[in-house]
Amino acid sequence: MMNQTQTKMKTQDLVQTALMAALIAVGAFITVPLGPVPFTMQNFFVFMAGLLLVPKLAGLSVLTYVLVGLIGLPVFAGFTGGPQMVLAPTFGFLIAFILGAMLISKLAYGEKSFIKILAVLILAEVVFYAIGLPYMYMVLTRVNGTPMTFQATLTAGMIPFLGPDLLKAVLAAFIAPKILTALNRH
Repeated sequence: MMNQTQTKMKTQDLVQTALMAALIAVGAFITVPLGPVPFTMQNFFVFMAGLLLVPKLAGLSVLTYVLVGLIGLPVFAGFTGGPQMVLAPTFGFLIAFILGAMLISKLAYGEKSFIKILAVLILAEVVFYAIGLPYMYMVLTRVNGTPMTFQATLTAGMIPFLGPDLLKAVLAAFIAPKILTALNRH
């Protein structure tokens, strides 16, 4: 039987996980359409999940967000959701976010160095693109039958996002240590 401290920690873990999943959904609603991949703030909140939660909870928060969207709640970019989203060109990025959040947490949770955090976030972006772009190419060319070269996929799914993604990484690397410091005081 769990004692009260263990129960409190479990409840706190669940609340933090749910809060980050909700924030990722909010990030999806902040959208600027740019072709098959819209500009959103999702990855900023994935960064924050990885920086503010332990690896298991960071991954669970993103997994929760993805599952909520797949069961039909409109939490993905453009207020979309449902199992058909597996065939959306951007679904690979959602898969990558799960792995990226765990990677960020494993490498940078509790880190105070801006440069180290930023390096980890840039590495996570590489993971996002390494999984998201081939998935997008496959869906657009194989499933949707859209004639598209991989170079065109890079142009549609990566090039316009490099600057904004770097800015989001810089912002997260600056903010997350301050949030952790404030949380640890209480």
